[in-house]
Amino acid sequence: MKKVVSLLVTGFFLVAAQASAQQKTVSGKITSEQGTPLPDVSVSVKGTSVRTTSDAEGNYSIRADAGQVLQFRAIGATPEEHTIGASDVINVELRRVARTLNAVVVTALGQTATQRALGTAQQTVRGEDVAAAQRENFVNALQGRVAGVDVTSSSGVPGASSMITIRGISSISSNNQPLMILDGLPMDNRTVNTGVLASDANSNTAFSNRSVDFTNRAADLNPQDIESLTVLKGPEAAALYGIDAANGAIVITTKRGRAGGGFEYSNSLRFESTRAKPQLQRMWGPSGISTNPFGSSGGVTTNSFVYFGAPYAPGTVFYDNIGGFLRTGKTTTHNLAFSGATADGNINYRLATSFDKQQGVVPSSDYGRVNVTGASQAQINSWLNTDLYMGYTYANNNQVYKGDLGPLMALLLWPPTDDAKNYLTAAGTRRTVTGNLGLCPTCSVPLLSSSELDDPYFNVAKNQINSKNNRIIANVGITITPVSWGNIKTNIGTDSYTNTNLLLRNPESVVGAAFNGLLDLADLVQRNTNAQTLLNFNSHQLTNSLSISGLLGNSVSDYKATTDASTGRDFLDPNFVSINNTNTRTSQTTIEQRRLIGAFGQVSFNFKDYLYLNATGRNDWTSTIPKGRNSFFYPSFSSSFVFSDAFPGVRRFMTGKLRAAVASVGKDARPYAYRPALQCKTTSYGGYGDK
Repeated sequence: MKKVVSLLVTGFFLVAAQASAQQKTVSGKITSEQGTPLPDVSVSVKGTSVRTTSDAEGNYSIRADAGQVLQFRAIGATPEEHTIGASDVINVELRRVARTLNAVVVTALGQTATQRALGTAQQTVRGEDVAAAQRENFVNALQGRVAGVDVTSSSGVPGASSMITIRGISSISSNNQPLMILDGLPMDNRTVNTGVLASDANSNTAFSNRSVDFTNRAADLNPQDIESLTVLKGPEAAALYGIDAANGAIVITTKRGRAGGGFEYSNSLRFESTRAKPQLQRMWGPSGISTNPFGSSGGVTTNSFVYFGAPYAPGTVFYDNIGGFLRTGKTTTHNLAFSGATADGNINYRLATSFDKQQGVVPSSDYGRVNVTGASQAQINSWLNTDLYMGYTYANNNQVYKGDLGPLMALLLWPPTDDAKNYLTAAGTRRTVTGNLGLCPTCSVPLLSSSELDDPYFNVAKNQINSKNNRIIANVGITITPVSWGNIKTNIGTDSYTNTNLLLRNPESVVGAAFNGLLDLADLVQRNTNAQTLLNFNSHQLTNSLSISGLLGNSVSDYKATTDASTGRDFLDPNFVSINNTNTRTSQTTIEQRRLIGAFGQVSFNFKDYLYLNATGRNDWTSTIPKGRNSFFYPSFSSSFVFSDAFPGVRRFMTGKLRAAVASVGKDARPYAYRPALQCKTTSYGGYGDK
């Protein structure tokens, strides 16, 4: 038995030595049609997982056997194939064809295909174009760059949320934004809803998603880390992602290292100012207070300040409160990256960090973000590849209230004969128009504190909105190529963050006087774990004219978010911001859980490189729908016909393609939508009611 084992081991090493002896190192340079070196070109041995990328000078090096085929692929260029012969040097010239049918593009599940084979609508934006827009939230950089994509920012305040829709809205009650995919796995793009605040349980203190804003979490991604971004328009293009991609998908690929990368540093400085300044009338002075006959306290409960009284006396001194209040916004950005790769290209790495600091035109509004990312790819051997990405983000955002609770309305109504910068009295209390200022001689009865004007400087100094976010995204990918006709790719990742929010309505301000101050605290802990496995089948010739390729896969997504919120009112000390400084406190905990399991597949037919047919199917099982009814199947069919290649006579005059696609897709319910949830209600004799 020992002799048999010894012979087998010896035979194994002999075969391994023979296989190793046949391999050789092939190198060369990849250039464009103009002779410019092309970096980041993917070079792979056809039918294996052996691959590398070209460095900054276009040079590459890879080990392969004589007779094997090297594939050269780059986004926006015609792919090339070269058979390895006796020579150890293969130089390649790639044609940039970003606007032709032979361009290579990224599709669903991170697959690549030529433009001619696509029967659906999608568009790719280069990472450098996103970074060049100099937007802290990369979502805003897509406005005007992708057809059919609409980006709406809630305001111009630093850290303001942005909503993105593709081809309009599809639901009046649920989310209409596309699915975000980062390096193959979903990325959370949540915007906090005020419904998780404890004060929202009471209609007298509820914000009801007005006057406040929270950053959408896609803003945590550093635009400098994006290599490319592909927008899959509509459910037919993103059908393989199932329920979550009913509104389309945005597939983001982050940067990786390359040989000769070294250190890279960049910075930017941007200034912002308002384009126009409202012109205020300086002829008529304040005339009094409008009364409400249905009010209380002498009928003076209207929030109304009448402004057309007697003309101002000649020589009256006026202050430019608007010009003095709004400042010049400034944004500074620093980016530092270090990347490289081994000489044979089997291992590459990239480490990057960035610092963003944005000061808005409104005082007390600012946004700061620190990003640290690391990525590495390694080719362990001819059949095993690994890919690792990890990113950490810390964001600190200070905002001001908006709308009728914000400073801008009071800025327009504040008497121009008073310098609004002096917002405190000598005793350190709030200055008011009808009270201690005496700026309204005809106002016989001062307004209530909750009905007075808030000095805009007092508003931004005393009423606070602060949000801090700590986020970690990790993604590990393993590709195994056990056979020549396909490979298995598995990705496992987590997206977790802790979001802490503080909203203060100062006891002396208009928004907090009725409650003698009100403080909201909310801590959101979110975790989203995803796993996805793909079995890819390489293209196989059925006949001389027809080939077939496909994939099978499954995915598991487990989501949980817990929000612990508390609210306190009736401050003991008006200048001490703490929940322990309040007399009346209430708390609320909101838990959201969802698990989604999907199984999917795709088959593609290619007839003579001008007629393509793609069919996909995905079945999702969701935990937000009762068992027995929680299974949904989503099919899609697409076809592409390059008629200019099918009819050579036409190709002399034009290049043309016809495409058609159809898909069936839907959405599941929000967590616990079909189950009643109870919470304490402030009704007579206490009790519980539906949340």
